[in-house]
Amino acid sequence: MMKDRIVVLGTAHRMREGGKCSPDKRLKECVYSREIVAGLKKRLEHAGVTVYVDMMELDIPRTMQTPSAKVERQRELALRVNYVNDMCSRYGSRNVCYVSVHVNAAGADGKWHDAKGWQVCVSPDASERSRTLARKLYEEAERRGLKVRKPKPTQVYWEQSLYVLNRTLCPAVLTENMFQDNKADVDWLLSDDGRQAVEDIHFEGIMGYLRYLEEREIIEKK
Repeated sequence: MMKDRIVVLGTAHRMREGGKCSPDKRLKECVYSREIVAGLKKRLEHAGVTVYVDMMELDIPRTMQTPSAKVERQRELALRVNYVNDMCSRYGSRNVCYVSVHVNAAGADGKWHDAKGWQVCVSPDASERSRTLARKLYEEAERRGLKVRKPKPTQVYWEQSLYVLNRTLCPAVLTENMFQDNKADVDWLLSDDGRQAVEDIHFEGIMGYLRYLEEREIIEKK
């Protein structure tokens, strides 16, 4: 049953993380991600899915903040992973999936770049369920005509050793929704059509994955 599935949505970074914005400051990754996640959460819940968010607040608690950006980043990542793994302990890892919503960047120099497109990432040792979830999201992005970045012509997801993918105990993916330092991508992301498309990709991709799990369980019970 769909209500027995748990989706944990991941937001991007935090306000205190420097440089995560477009060169003209119109798009702040942490804000944009949370806006997409908020809309996505409502739609998934309306469809009968139980949804949690790893960190909706723009910053980690004051008691965890520190002048060291490196230490604070480690604390933030641990907070997110611990949250997801707590859900796995509560509901069972097989019943939980994690989708972290980000915006890519080609550089950290405050300048515009030419790299563009959408991609989805899994850990190098990702489970088959993680890879299936990634494929469902990829299919939705491609169906909408987005420029989709692939590491190989035959591979639709990127294998990246990211903390939130390596340490979580359930199927997990991270999406990079276009580039915050490509002006055309930023214009599109901030448009009504762009926002709707990003939300739709995640909604339909996640729902497709949940339907896949239900169909698989029906087959296994026969």
